[in-house]
Amino acid sequence: MRGVKVTCLGAPFYAGWGLTVDRGDVPARRGTLVPLEGLIHATLIDYPRYLDPVSGQPCPVELIVERLAAGISPAPPSLRMLAKLQGLLSSYAHIWRRG
Repeated sequence: MRGVKVTCLGAPFYAGWGLTVDRGDVPARRGTLVPLEGLIHATLIDYPRYLDPVSGQPCPVELIVERLAAGISPAPPSLRMLAKLQGLLSSYAHIWRRG
């Protein structure tokens, strides 16, 4: 995408499509040359499954782009339960601390 030559030693998903210099064994099914735009489309639009950060439901990539553009992100998980657990376990610190 940025004009940088990429060499693959294994067979990551982007190897074998004619976009990289492949030094390892690549599955035969990847012998077809694919344009860069096709690989980008497959990896960002066709293949992944996106979850709407607002509803938590599956959604199309276009909705994710809208959410990102609007600055909407999922709410951070509550740390309240973790803080309570830490408090409960603090009196047992002598078990794992030496000294």
